[in-house]
Amino acid sequence: MPREREDLFRESNSLEKEKIIVLAFEGNDTEEIYFEEFKNSELFDEALIFLHLLKRPKTDTNSAPNHVFRKLKKEAKDEYNFKDTDELWMIIDTDKWKSIPDIISECEKQSNMYVAVSNPCFEFWLLLHIKDLTEYSDDEQKLILKNARISNKKNYVDSKITEILGSYNKSNPKPELFLPNVDFAIQQAKALDADNSTYPKLLGSHVYKVIEKLKKP
Repeated sequence: MPREREDLFRESNSLEKEKIIVLAFEGNDTEEIYFEEFKNSELFDEALIFLHLLKRPKTDTNSAPNHVFRKLKKEAKDEYNFKDTDELWMIIDTDKWKSIPDIISECEKQSNMYVAVSNPCFEFWLLLHIKDLTEYSDDEQKLILKNARISNKKNYVDSKITEILGSYNKSNPKPELFLPNVDFAIQQAKALDADNSTYPKLLGSHVYKVIEKLKKP
């Protein structure tokens, strides 16, 4: 039998909030560190929202979207009695995965469950904070979308972030370098989502949809 949503507040010593948002991630480090920093920043609407991040053990290396879906459903959706206004989000990338439409379809069948896809990867969402995308040529944008592996530790988008910041480490992404420009990232992501698609087929990131819900007005 599902537990009451208030159990989440008691576990974290929080008072009841108007809305609960639960996030589950494809990545093991970058996304969790970014949202943890956002939660602790002045940007977060702490007065109204309780944000719960589903942690992944370091030994859990299965990042497939269907694995993230099962984790969110098992550890949140099926575990608690959420209100209609509460939201459970998957933060996933297109990358090599072909199952994105199926995952979105599964979420649409479930109440409270939503998907924020980045194409090609979450790092593209980070790049939108610090670079005006219109300054890249069409050919450069095609390379960003392709996001080829260029070394053992970096893909192409990682290299674009490194060009701007001087360094970039997925395990220590330093959100404080990005979050001051989150409004610029939202602005650019919205411009790329002009057709309001269910997920970006070309360059884009729907992470802005989650951030807008978490951010103070």
